[in-house]
Amino acid sequence: MEQISFQDGEQVMDWLALAQAVRDGHTLPKAEISDTFLYRGKDTLLNRAAWIDGLGLAVKSATVFPDNPAQGKPMINGGVTLYSNDTGELEALIDFHLITKWKTAGDSLCAALRLARRDSRKILIVGAGTVGRSLRAAYGAGFPDTEFNPRSLRRFEI
Repeated sequence: MEQISFQDGEQVMDWLALAQAVRDGHTLPKAEISDTFLYRGKDTLLNRAAWIDGLGLAVKSATVFPDNPAQGKPMINGGVTLYSNDTGELEALIDFHLITKWKTAGDSLCAALRLARRDSRKILIVGAGTVGRSLRAAYGAGFPDTEFNPRSLRRFEI
């Protein structure tokens, strides 16, 4: 079984290759998906299981513990387990944060590369924190001639 940390994954990931893999994934059979939510007071455990016949099985688990930041710990943690399509054996355990960063922005980049004009020079990114930074990195790879102006960023409070 392979364990893939955030740092190890970051070293080998490529935005354009990921966008192509996402596009190729849309040609595969539709995944069977199931979600489970468990609660203990303010704390939550979320599980999303997916099975694509011929490709394999994955379970993404995330914990949300709102009191963790007061203890200097992240509020959200988790992992993704991958299982063999043929034997059901555990093949990999991947850091949740790596999947969250790359898949979310990779999906968006895949769509932008298919829908946006290749000569696009302005991109509006609506996102916060990790997602906003990930989208910036993904779009920078997909649209390298685009200029990003951090002074144009606006913060809104709700």
